[in-house]
Amino acid sequence: MRRALLAAFGGVAIGLGGAPTELSLVTMLAPAAFLLAVEPSPGAAVSLRASLWLGLLTGGVANLYSMYWVVELLMEFGRFPLVAALPTGALLWVGQSLGWVTAGGVTVTLIRRGLPGWIVLPLALVVAHTLAPAIFPWRYGLSQLGFLPYAQVAELGGLPLLDGLVAFVGCGIVTGLRTSRRAPLVVAAIALAGPPSYGALRMHQVAHQRETAPAIAVGIVQPNVGIHDKHDPRQHVDHLRQLRAMTAALEADGASLVVWPESSYPFPVHRGARRERGGPLGLLSDGVRGPLIVGVLTTDGAPFTAAASDAEGRLAGTFTLGTGDRYNSAIAVARGGEVTGIADKVRLLAFGEYTPLWDVVPWLQVFPRGLTPGEGAQIVEVAGARVGVLNCYEDLLADHVREQAHAAPDFWANVTNNAWFGDTTAPHLHHMNARLRAIETRRDLVRAVNTGVSGHTAATGEDLARTDSFVQASFVADVRILEGATPWVSIGDWVTPFCGAWLLSLIWLSFQRGQRQRTRGSTSASSRTR
Repeated sequence: MRRALLAAFGGVAIGLGGAPTELSLVTMLAPAAFLLAVEPSPGAAVSLRASLWLGLLTGGVANLYSMYWVVELLMEFGRFPLVAALPTGALLWVGQSLGWVTAGGVTVTLIRRGLPGWIVLPLALVVAHTLAPAIFPWRYGLSQLGFLPYAQVAELGGLPLLDGLVAFVGCGIVTGLRTSRRAPLVVAAIALAGPPSYGALRMHQVAHQRETAPAIAVGIVQPNVGIHDKHDPRQHVDHLRQLRAMTAALEADGASLVVWPESSYPFPVHRGARRERGGPLGLLSDGVRGPLIVGVLTTDGAPFTAAASDAEGRLAGTFTLGTGDRYNSAIAVARGGEVTGIADKVRLLAFGEYTPLWDVVPWLQVFPRGLTPGEGAQIVEVAGARVGVLNCYEDLLADHVREQAHAAPDFWANVTNNAWFGDTTAPHLHHMNARLRAIETRRDLVRAVNTGVSGHTAATGEDLARTDSFVQASFVADVRILEGATPWVSIGDWVTPFCGAWLLSLIWLSFQRGQRQRTRGSTSASSRTR
């Protein structure tokens, strides 16, 4: 029971490190609690089977605490019935626990071979969490965004580095206290004090770079359109008028570029269009001047014309779309109406946006194929800037953002619709996760989210503007245009291979030591026989 309570406490501690609580120091206790659970006394590990259950308990509690909204999301976004959403949600919570399950199994196996658990567990956690698949990549290292100077080391090694450091803090302290050994305490002290010392210096340097960098005034629109209202064709014209009114007000406040959320423009756009359509269904109407970045569904193939009606059923206008593939896109529209670029969502959500294996499994073709993913650098040039567009949950994906960063955007613009999550902690956790991308790439990030949380995050990870969720809101952000590439962008994830190599070297040394001991034992036995 004690071990189970320790494992469950670790899961709760991870959850408390996430938004909206962001109790960073509490999460540092999670790896320590898990180590105490799998290694009840120094050098004595629980069984492999017990370690797997304890890992499932820690990861399961953490994901259930942070992602309790998954069942409702599956019902709204994936249109799952409740009877399917419940087991699928449970499967997701279990799947996202694989990092802790795997690390626990590796740790107890190597403790039994004489390796120190306080070193093995942090290394195993880094490798396991990086390699384990996760739909919503929530890892305990993200908790340190609540302790912003600590999180600055993400520019060096991303989330794997934060994971490893946090684990070494907790595991080193608990091992040092219960064994009176100095080395674990020294390592823990370095892992605890080193990152914020580095971070305080870097935050000052990056803040100075931002002060002297060119700026662009970016307006952010959060229309707060409910998920069912958003898909009601009778309300599309009114929603468009609302978006244009909010945009005109932002331009009057000095915005040089205005960003609308994901799929906020309610009428599909043909990818062959060179100008926005104008008129009653246009973007640059009702006093809107542009330029704009607008989330919209784009189509290709043979064009055809469709009609749109207002709430009273009167013809409001016509629009052109295509019969071919559909894309979740953001289009850039210059002042004057020219379409200067299209950025497509590259990483689509399974079942919600496409049906996996649709092309190769015939019986799956009773379902819609879904959207087509984009390719290459999703950069649009508008308002004199190169804007890196991150669509929907792409700002959660560190590897995707790092690949896009190679195209050297001036800043990031995320367009998202989080109305699917309802009034839960999910939009706050999404925003927290996105903030780390600003630190990893040292670029400002603006987020236009239909129902929130929208915001402006500086390249230091600081929130310079942030909205509440499920309110109508807008603001103008003073976005700085920065240059250069961080070690994380240039080198990539060097931390995971390093931890894996360290782990393998420890295993090799343990085998060598075991072989020497067996050799000495055989020699001693031979001597006694003689």
